[in-house]
Amino acid sequence: MPKRKRNSLGKVKHYRQRSYTRKNLLRRRILKWALGLAALFLVGWLVAGPVVDFGSGLWYSLKNRPATSDSSAPQAGSDPAASGSTSEATPEPEEPEATPADTTSIVEGSWTYVSLSALTSEDQAAATAADLASQGVSYAVITLKDAQGYVYYDSQVVLAAQSKAGMLVDAAMAARVFKEAGIVPVAALSAFEDPKTPYTDRNLSVHYGSQDVIWLNAAADAGGVPWLDPTDTAAQQYIADLIAEIKALGYDQFLLSGVQFPSGYSLNAAGYDAGLATEIDKTAQLAAVITAWQQQADADGSVLWFEYPADQAALEASDTIGSLAGLGVRNLVLDMDALSPEDDGTQRTAALTAASGAGHLVLHTGVNGSFER
Repeated sequence: MPKRKRNSLGKVKHYRQRSYTRKNLLRRRILKWALGLAALFLVGWLVAGPVVDFGSGLWYSLKNRPATSDSSAPQAGSDPAASGSTSEATPEPEEPEATPADTTSIVEGSWTYVSLSALTSEDQAAATAADLASQGVSYAVITLKDAQGYVYYDSQVVLAAQSKAGMLVDAAMAARVFKEAGIVPVAALSAFEDPKTPYTDRNLSVHYGSQDVIWLNAAADAGGVPWLDPTDTAAQQYIADLIAEIKALGYDQFLLSGVQFPSGYSLNAAGYDAGLATEIDKTAQLAAVITAWQQQADADGSVLWFEYPADQAALEASDTIGSLAGLGVRNLVLDMDALSPEDDGTQRTAALTAASGAGHLVLHTGVNGSFER
């Protein structure tokens, strides 16, 4: 049987098919490599910036770091207490704390009369006390009963119930804050110059002669007001009760004003528990009250100051106090604003002469007081 001839065209066709397959594989490999390189380039481009920045920062920090022989040794001028840990900041120096005031002793120093509006909160009171302390003030006078008869703290004394002001201060807080600032708090009280309490208990008031009619220091339509009777023991006890109550709130020093007979008109028509105005020794009556209060203060460990107008102190026989020199006041404050604007120095000299018997003297002008002795 004759051999079949191979089809040369089929052989060529088979060869071309294998060649085409190999070319496809090669193209695919090239494409994969190209895509891989493109992806690698993209990733490198994205991370190159941060890596370079990090590397540069690290290199510069190492390059510029000061050389030390011992990393645990403190640097020159550093705080030795902080050398144990380089990560801890040097602590700030603490402000020195103020020394609490010795409130039972009389010390030389300036006085300031504090506005009650500066004591409406503890933060405000503390700021006021700190400001005064920075100025070197030694005494802060806080008015707790004024010449209008108003009481500015929550008093539990029965007679004070109808005399409380619309705005009350926390008197105990104020005393504590000023003490902590190194300042002596002084409670100021108007004693017998009080036009409110006579209407609470008319028996304590000055009367017209021997009549049961409240005396006024001027006509009612001219603004006349009543006064407490300085010779009445119940009126005297009212002030003593306030002093004792305020003492318990943290005050050891007191400034008493209005410890006098009334001023105004129709003075000779006034009648007192001790007698008619024309029959009594005003100096002796007031001296007896002052002595009793000072003795009680000594027993309680308190200090009493008494304030008088300088123009009245200058008189040898004043209608309101008699003679200042005869009152026996130990600690005296003179209100120098009461001097006549026309005074050529004579009135001032007379007032200071009358005050010479006092152991301590403060001259009050405006809201300040200068300690003289």
